[in-house]
Amino acid sequence: MDAATEVTDVEQTTAGTAHDEAWTTQQAGSVSFPQLVRAHYEWERSGGHNGAGEERYQDVLRRFQETEGELMHAYWATKRPSAVALTVKPRNRFVTMFTDDDSVIRLHRVTDWLARESLIAELLHHCDTLAIKVSEVLRGTSERIAMQWIYAVESHLLGFIERTGTADEKAIKEVYERQADELIEIERYYGRAASKAGRIVYFWGMVIGAVVSGLIGLALASLLWWSGWFDEPHTRGAQTFFVCFSSGGVGAFVSVLMRMSSNRFRVDYEVGRSTIRRLGSFRPFIGAVFGIALYFLVLSGMLRIDLPASRAETFFFLGSLAFLAGFNERWTNVIFGQAEQTIATSLGGGSDGKRGRKKDEDDKD
Repeated sequence: MDAATEVTDVEQTTAGTAHDEAWTTQQAGSVSFPQLVRAHYEWERSGGHNGAGEERYQDVLRRFQETEGELMHAYWATKRPSAVALTVKPRNRFVTMFTDDDSVIRLHRVTDWLARESLIAELLHHCDTLAIKVSEVLRGTSERIAMQWIYAVESHLLGFIERTGTADEKAIKEVYERQADELIEIERYYGRAASKAGRIVYFWGMVIGAVVSGLIGLALASLLWWSGWFDEPHTRGAQTFFVCFSSGGVGAFVSVLMRMSSNRFRVDYEVGRSTIRRLGSFRPFIGAVFGIALYFLVLSGMLRIDLPASRAETFFFLGSLAFLAGFNERWTNVIFGQAEQTIATSLGGGSDGKRGRKKDEDDKD
């Protein structure tokens, strides 16, 4: 996990309170955030006046923001050394030109509660887990919305603890159920936004794959040109080969775009953006390989397809077949299955082959 999404959880039980109940402290986010919370709590306890407390708080705040980014939102508890904060750290402009990750948004939390508030502690932990998913998968506006929404839930829970220090279990359960419903809505929003984000990442992965496939095709064309394969009488054959290579990649690209538009395309967005992008980059290359494979199968005669008499018509015929090969994997698999049967027959796997071998043996005798 990178620095943008690093989350630490620390729990410890300390001495009892006036009510002889154990205190539990939990942290999520930056390891330096508890220092900031403690400095702010001590400054508030001193009355918030100028002095050594404020100087220490400002110094800790400055060092915290240098590392984590600007403190956009913060809820500071006054009765306990607890807080929830949201920081935004812009990325380098050069980096944002080539990626969609324009800033690092992080949720930080340090909370203290009594043992009877374990339900709220559990819900806060779910918030932290969802924040990790959001920061890993979403980017841009959708990430900001989801993170601020999660922050609102956590600050509401912390505020409830602050306002109702003597709340009974019934009141705690009621606020737990309300905020749990809110968290479910956030998770639904995250699922919808992540599904769309996964498609976008996959699309840009295909663009990268198309560029790489084009460079591979260009390098191969340069090698064949240097070898003389673009000279007569091989000119039309070489051109047809590269048309099949390109058509297969384009067919795979168009196939994915059409499924995306009809909502029939699914991708597991939680495998990670880099993995989704990598999977998308393979797609045009796979389509190009299918196009070339079909080109060789047709010219080999194993599919028993009658080619047009004109070389120009053959050029367009094979180019169209290559596009269909990249566009429709099921259709391509059927074609490959037919070719496999033909090969098996020619090698003696079918009944005709057995009779052929028997006839040869009789001739030998």
